[in-house]
Amino acid sequence: MPSSAHFKKIPLGMSEAAQGYWEYTPPGYGGGEKYPLMIFLHGIGENGNGDSELDKVPNGGPPKLQKNNQWDTTLPFVVLSPQHPGGGCPGSGEVHSFIEYAMTHYDINPARVYLTGLSCGAIGSWGYLGDFLDEQIAAMVPIAGDGKGAFMKAKCELGRVPIWAFHGDQDPTVNVSGTVEPVTNLQMCDPKPDVEMVIYPGVGHDSWSKTYDLSAGHDIYSWMLERYKQ
Repeated sequence: MPSSAHFKKIPLGMSEAAQGYWEYTPPGYGGGEKYPLMIFLHGIGENGNGDSELDKVPNGGPPKLQKNNQWDTTLPFVVLSPQHPGGGCPGSGEVHSFIEYAMTHYDINPARVYLTGLSCGAIGSWGYLGDFLDEQIAAMVPIAGDGKGAFMKAKCELGRVPIWAFHGDQDPTVNVSGTVEPVTNLQMCDPKPDVEMVIYPGVGHDSWSKTYDLSAGHDIYSWMLERYKQ
């Protein structure tokens, strides 16, 4: 069955979550086995009311691939993509609450919870990490985000969570320093944490499409699955 057959919207009010979201469950899910969880946070253009505007969310990232049958159905992740309401980027408390909801209402292995996001969603991911560190997640993949504030807040403690960050060096929307500065600072911590970055030369704001569809050659999904909480 194609990935779209496992992909459905959960509008606000149809679950106990504080947000509407899209759900992808892998083939075989539901037999009681515990699965890895990936939370995807969209960009600012996909903000919406969680109901009639929920169709904006699959404009990018894993939900776009799932909707268009371009997702590898052998990947074992439950993927949940919540819609951020209102303006701005998702706040850390909002992200924390949604992860808590997901871990309570799905068959999730608590040692294998992963966070990823693009642009505003990556900014929200960094912000979440600055507040909650490794309380819930085992690894993070922020794309075209800004982690400078998170590093200022948590310093080397941020490195308690493995991070693989991506950015285009010609990004006119979120300056590439938002990735380079926190990652470079983290790599100077002792002991050196599991933190790396890929800076795409000549690439603008959309550094996520070729990252999520793996066409750039960086297998973020295998990388996540290799990391889990002890």
